[in-house]
Amino acid sequence: MIGGHLAELFTGLFDDASMFPPQDEPVQSAVTGHLAHRVAWYADMVGPFVCAAKRLTTIDTLAAQHGVDRFDVTMVVPSGLETLGRAVESARQCPRVRVVGVEVPLGAHPLVDALSHLVPLVSEERRVYVEIPVRTITEHHVHALAPTGVRLKLRTGGTSIEAFQSEGQLAVPIVLCAAERLAFKCTAGLHHAIRHRDRSTLFEHHGFLNIALAARVAAGTGSHAATRAVLADRDPASVVRRVGALTAADVRAVRALFTSFGTCSIDEPVNDLLEMGLVSVP
Repeated sequence: MIGGHLAELFTGLFDDASMFPPQDEPVQSAVTGHLAHRVAWYADMVGPFVCAAKRLTTIDTLAAQHGVDRFDVTMVVPSGLETLGRAVESARQCPRVRVVGVEVPLGAHPLVDALSHLVPLVSEERRVYVEIPVRTITEHHVHALAPTGVRLKLRTGGTSIEAFQSEGQLAVPIVLCAAERLAFKCTAGLHHAIRHRDRSTLFEHHGFLNIALAARVAAGTGSHAATRAVLADRDPASVVRRVGALTAADVRAVRALFTSFGTCSIDEPVNDLLEMGLVSVP
């Protein structure tokens, strides 16, 4: 159970990306698992099911087998703009699948070309994201995106060291997004609430609560140094104290910027929040 105004901080924060690395869950068990999340005590914290466009037909069939009339998905088009049109048409052929999100990498295309394809897909019911590598994001990108309704996707980790960034590198797009009020989501690497080093890979992972707090600091101060410092905080007590101090207005400001993140294991972030005393089982 989530209490008080903090409910909004965690509502729909965890997009179910169980089919992606490192979980790589088979589609059948991933769909079954998502349906179980949807009726669990933490269901309000779970966002849409994230899947590659090529999986939509299979997911539509599985939804029918489970007696589900509407299955919300965020459709990822990993091959980019070249196949976006086919992906959208495929989604139209899946009556039980409701595409509530579209995520496309920018690749080598100019941003203006990407926007010509992506802006028409934006609606009140559908969030559209363009993924630009964190280290290459500039003020120009954010300024061009801000008025369009297309949001920014930040890759915060992966299966190789090259996929990760330092606190200073990630602070750059967060501060830029805050200045332009451009919403962003994150994907990959956010397995836990607090900044930490993975014991098996030795990769340095960002924490999803660090990012939430960084969004608020960036919006409130515009300071790269202050935002970087929050991203670097490894002290659970300090992070819990900061989260507990957020007002209702703070929470709204955080979620206006940091919309969600994809996680291959919903259980991990939920368990972190339980251990930190930020949520409780009813």
